[in-house]
Amino acid sequence: MAYYHVRVTRKSNRTDDSLELDLSKEELQERIVERFLKGEPFMCGGEPIPAEDVEQIRINVTDESSEKLLPKIRERRERESRESGLVALGISDEWYVTKEGTEVTRQFIRFPPTTTKQKPKEIEKALSKNIFIVHGRDDKPKLELARMLEKLGFNAIILSEQPNKGRTIIEKLEQETFDIGYAFVILTPDDSALPDELPIIPSTRPEMKRRARQNVILELGYFVGKIGRNRVCCLYKGDVELPSDIHGVLFKKFNASVEECYKGILEELSAAGYEIKL
Repeated sequence: MAYYHVRVTRKSNRTDDSLELDLSKEELQERIVERFLKGEPFMCGGEPIPAEDVEQIRINVTDESSEKLLPKIRERRERESRESGLVALGISDEWYVTKEGTEVTRQFIRFPPTTTKQKPKEIEKALSKNIFIVHGRDDKPKLELARMLEKLGFNAIILSEQPNKGRTIIEKLEQETFDIGYAFVILTPDDSALPDELPIIPSTRPEMKRRARQNVILELGYFVGKIGRNRVCCLYKGDVELPSDIHGVLFKKFNASVEECYKGILEELSAAGYEIKL
């Protein structure tokens, strides 16, 4: 049996997704897809959601129900937390159910609800091909990612490569991100910092933590607020410290090259609505 799961990000609330788990194909079509495409409110997560308030819908299908998946997800998250030494982000286990199995959104929803009969190709053109790359001091990952995106037909935008035109950095950032469809934030261990906690033994030197530059963290928050966390993906290198309070933002790890995240990058761009051949 196939179990369909739905995750909805709302324009009015981009911090908490609405979830509907374990739907049959018929229930999915009747209760959510058909009503959404007609521009009507639909129920998700126990509340009515107006079609015009939808930022993104993501649909995935699994062979097992959420009841069977949840224990596995909890065990995996606990293991990853132990291995990395990092506290797991405050995202519900149910949210991770919508990352399992196969993402099938475009099998059901190929264009947003509209009163005009736009063709899918016309809607696809409206989705900006400009993808912004936020980076730190390490140039190698940003160049690898830029070339990867360009080969896929996207326009990779790197702030430092744009002319200054007498603008301050914040003015330049605001103007160069006017038409952005997606953003990748590369977190590399560029800086070191001491934790606030004092050591139990005074003579013991606290362990330095490697972290991304502060401007990278600032721009991460900027893009989450500007285009929504469902259109932001963080690529982080090695054991760099991760922000702990940005729920729902995707984090993908690489060690030597961004190419290690290639498949995951394609999957996220596809989930965001871009035509990607996986």
